[in-house]
Amino acid sequence: MIKASSEFLTREWLNVLESLDDGVFVVDSAGTLDFVNEGGAELSGLAAHRAVGQAIEKALAANPWIIELLETTLDSGVRNVRAEGVLRDKQSPWRSTPVRAAVTLLSNGHGDRVGTLLTLQDMSYQRELESRSRESERLQHLEILVAGLAHEVKNPLSGMKGAAQILESEIADSPRTRECTGILLHEIDRLTNLIGQLLDIAGPSRLDKKAVNVHELLDQVILTLQPGLPATIEIARVFDPSLPPVRVDVSRVIQVLMNLIRNAAEAGGAPATITLRTRMETSYRVGGQNGREQFLSIDICDEGPGIPEQDIHKIFNPFFTTKDDGTGLGLAISQRIVSEHGGVLRVQPQKQGGAVFTVTLPVERAQSHE
Repeated sequence: MIKASSEFLTREWLNVLESLDDGVFVVDSAGTLDFVNEGGAELSGLAAHRAVGQAIEKALAANPWIIELLETTLDSGVRNVRAEGVLRDKQSPWRSTPVRAAVTLLSNGHGDRVGTLLTLQDMSYQRELESRSRESERLQHLEILVAGLAHEVKNPLSGMKGAAQILESEIADSPRTRECTGILLHEIDRLTNLIGQLLDIAGPSRLDKKAVNVHELLDQVILTLQPGLPATIEIARVFDPSLPPVRVDVSRVIQVLMNLIRNAAEAGGAPATITLRTRMETSYRVGGQNGREQFLSIDICDEGPGIPEQDIHKIFNPFFTTKDDGTGLGLAISQRIVSEHGGVLRVQPQKQGGAVFTVTLPVERAQSHE
C-alpha cells in the first residue's frame, strides 16, 4: 500500500501541489525559486514561468518579511516556522492580502537539507469577519440608542406632518404660503425617510430566505434600474454559469444590489461601463466550523475616481458619505443585510481607477430545493 502511494505521488506530485488552493513555493538550497503553484502566483502577482529560476529574494522582493521568515527558518534549523502578515502584489502594489505563512525545511532521504517549502494561506475573509465583529460590538450600544431615538422622533413627525397638511389646506392662499408649507412637508417626509433608514440599521430583521439563481437576481435588478440610467452607461455581465443557487432573502439582497449598482452609476459618470462579475471563492474560516468553505461573490466594478485611501475604512460607517446629497446610510444598511446572511460586503480600489464592491455570500447555506 505504501509502495502504491509512493508511485502515485512520484507520478502526480506536481498535480497535487497545483490543485491546492493555498500558495505553494519550493525554494532549493541555493535560494532559487524552483516551483510556484497557481495559487501562489495569483496571490503574489507573479508570472510563474518568469519567476521560476529567480532568486527568491528577487521573486518576492515586494514582501521582505517573507524573505526574513525563510532566512530565520534556515538559520534556526526549526522545522516549521509560521507568521502572519500582509502580502503585496508585485504587479499591483496597491493590492494587499492578509496571509498566514508557513515555512518548512525540506530534507532528502538521508536527512540533508535540500531547500524550503513556503505555503501562503489567504486570510482575507477571516480578517473581514473579525473586523466586522469588532465593529458590531462597538456599534451595539449606539444602535440601541439610535433605535430609541428614532421611535421617539417618529411620532412627533407624524403629528407635525398632519398639522402642516391642515395649514396647507386652510391658509395656502398665496404663492409664498404654498411654498413654505411645501418645504415643510418635504422636509418632514425627508426626516421620516431618514428615521426609517435608521430603524433599518438598528432594528432586528427577519430574513425570508429561499434558494435563488444569483444571475436571475442580477438580471431582475438591471431590468429595474436600466430605464433610469443614462443611455451612455453600459452594464457588462461577466457571469460564471456554473455557480450554484444560494439561499437569501430576495427583497433584501435586491435592495443591496440596487444600491451598489446605482452608486456605481453615479460614481462612473457618463459614458462609463459598470461590470458585474460573479465567481466562486474558497476561504478559511475560524469559528464554530474550522476549515475551508465555498463562497459566491458578486463584484460591482465602476469607472469612477475611486475612494481615497483615508476613506476606505470609513465607507460603511453610518452617516459617512462623499455625496453632497447623501445620507450616509445606504452602504451601512447594505453591509448589515449582507452580514445577516453570514456574508461580507467589502470594497477595493482598482488598479486602472474606480472601485470594486464585492458581496460575498456563503454557499453552504444554498439548497437546490425548498
